[in-house]
Amino acid sequence: MAIVVVSRWKGPNDLALARSAGPIFKRHGAATVRIGSCYSGEYTGQLMVVVTYADWAAYGNGMKSMIVDPDYQRLLADATAGFDLQDRSIIVAEEI
Repeated sequence: MAIVVVSRWKGPNDLALARSAGPIFKRHGAATVRIGSCYSGEYTGQLMVVVTYADWAAYGNGMKSMIVDPDYQRLLADATAGFDLQDRSIIVAEEI
């Protein structure tokens, strides 16, 4: 079963930083990395980042290797300087 991490961020609608995140996450085992702006409801204007891993092993190995990656550390510092993390959910998903 896939592991899907959904993070909701509040900040400027600037996707440049998010676009630089994709290659970093993929280098550490992410199958897909997506970003989008919420256009309706309570979270309108907030950014949703969705990262998918094949399984728990891929997620765990990715987290373990990413946390020591200087590129990821810079990305995280830049993200938290310009955006506020509102919520993060980890979902165990299956295709139906």
